[in-house]
Amino acid sequence: MGEVLVRAFGYTVAARYLDNSEEMVRERYSHIEAGELGDVATEALEEIDSLT
Repeated sequence: MGEVLVRAFGYTVAARYLDNSEEMVRERYSHIEAGELGDVATEALEEIDSLT
């Protein structure tokens, strides 16, 4: 449930629903942010490749 809340509402709101600190929620679900950042980097690289 925590992962669903983080994806839908972000860490701060998820922390409130889960009755945990935002720090604990970020630590537990850090893979979500890492995956999203990886997707952004991949898109940027693909965009650059399409320009050349």
